[in-house]
Parts: sequence; structure tokens; C-alpha cells
Amino acid sequence: MKKKLYSNLVLLMCAVFLFAGCTANGNTGETHKEVQETEKKSEVRSSFIEEQVTETQEPQEVLEPETEPAEAPDTQEAPVFAPEPETEPATEAVPETETETKPGDAEAIVASENTFDYVALGNSVTCNDVADGNWWGSWGMAASSEDKDYIHLVARWLGGQVKKSVATTVLDLKKWEVAQNRNAVLADYEGYFNEHTDLVTIQTGENITSFKETLGGDYTNLVKLIKEKAPNAQILMLGETLWPSEDIEAAKRGACAAYGVPFIEMTDFLNGYEAFYRSALGAVVSGADGGQHTITNEVVAAHPNDEGMACIAQLVINHINVH
Repeated sequence: MKKKLYSNLVLLMCAVFLFAGCTANGNTGETHKEVQETEKKSEVRSSFIEEQVTETQEPQEVLEPETEPAEAPDTQEAPVFAPEPETEPATEAVPETETETKPGDAEAIVASENTFDYVALGNSVTCNDVADGNWWGSWGMAASSEDKDYIHLVARWLGGQVKKSVATTVLDLKKWEVAQNRNAVLADYEGYFNEHTDLVTIQTGENITSFKETLGGDYTNLVKLIKEKAPNAQILMLGETLWPSEDIEAAKRGACAAYGVPFIEMTDFLNGYEAFYRSALGAVVSGADGGQHTITNEVVAAHPNDEGMACIAQLVINHINVH
């Protein structure tokens, strides 16, 4: 009798252990699935129309505010982003590997009804190719890491606001900025928009130093192209972020007025730029090679730091209408 009871007890204990093991494995699978879904929520693709043109012209002097602010200027809304503590691990919302597309590729049109599609056009503040000894990543210049530039911050915010996964395509607009005939290069960009594109931001102007006589028509044609190719998209035009020029800003405003596009005033950013939002020589940034690099180039140092990128992101977010 005792032997039988002992055998039954052993069998009962084995069953308990087996059930516990299956339950634990099930929970682990569910947790892993949740992590995968979170990682896929927002994807950022970097697309370079062509290799970066080497800058030979010295940058214009950054406009300083009449009175330097004693503290960071307040924005109309509470900041969505604050600088993350160095000890806090970054919560990367984009996949570890990005998809790079080129004009003419079959993957050029990424917009789909199944995703929230964001196309960001801009110059080095938005994206920049690697420049030997001066810059080490494809993201916004002077951001300390890829996830700290304003595009990735906006994309991550969108991922928490919309039900669909967010697909973001970043396009280098410098080729358009420096072209003598800007309308001639518009065809290189049109393949990245379609009726499913949801949001477009345009950050441009800092590289325009020549061929200004056609600016009014150039900006109007740029917005017109996007309107025609992405009729359902919300389009936002950013004011200049580094050295504002009245003629460029006037051309932007004219294009916005012609097509009902919101113009994002950069006053809050510019007022705090020298005191808070400008990077500096000696700043340490991460590179696509996984290493840490020190900024030694004056042009790179003139770009926004992490706080500046967060300010730009907030100003953009303040104008986004999420349905």
C-alpha cells in the first residue's frame, strides 16, 4: 500500500513539473512576440538620392538672438521629449537594420494602406551620408546617436499615436537645394510618394546660396509635386534652422500659402540655439560603425545637439494631425 502511494505521489509531482514548464514556455513566447511587435512599430528608411556634394562654401554666421536667454525658452506645449539619462538604455523603436532605397528601385514607393507612411525631406539636419573624418552616420548631423535626431523622435512619437505600424522614408534634399535648375531634379523624388502617404515634412534652405532668382517657383513646384503625388498626405514646411534667410523664408511661405500647407515657425528653436541647442567642437557622438567619435569640424558643430533635435521634433509634433 505504501509503495503504491509513493508511486502515485511521484507521478503527481512529475505532472506538476511538466505543467509548470509548459506554462513558463508559453509566457516566454508571448513576451518575445510582444517585443517583436514593439520593434516593428516604427521603421525608418534612409534614402540618399545621390552621394553628398562636398561643401566648399563657408557656412554663414548663425543668427544670434538680440538677448541671450538665461534659460531654455518655453514652448506652447509641454515637451514630448527630454534628454535621456546616460545610464538609461535607449528604447529603440526602429529595426536594427534599415532598408536603403534609391530612385528607380522597385521598393521606392513604400506607402501602403496597411502602414502609416511618413516621408521626411531635408538636408544635413535631417540626414547626411558618412563623411570621412567629419561625420559617421546617415542620420541628422550632430545628434549623439541615430535615435536622437528629430526624424527618429517624431517617428517614435507617431508609433505611440497611431494604430498602424509607422514606415518612415528619409530623403536627402541637398541635390535639389544646390541645383541651378531645381525643377529638373524633382523627378528623382516623385517615386517616393503615392496616395497612401500620410505625412510629409520638408526641412530645407540652409544650403541655398546661389540661383535664388527662381526660389518662389522652385518651392511652389516642390510642394505642388508632393500634393499631386500624395493627395492625402499632411504636408508640413519647416522654417530654416541654422542661418535663416528672408528671401528663402518668403519663398517657403509663398508656396505654403498657395497650397494651404502649414509653415512651422522655428522661433523657439532659434532663440535658444546658441545657448542650448547648438552642438560644439569636442562633443562625442556615436557612429554607424559602432564607435564613439569626437566632433572636430566647425560645420558639424554648427548643427543641433540632442536638445536641439528634441526641440525641432516637438515643434513638428505640435502641427501633426493624427486621425
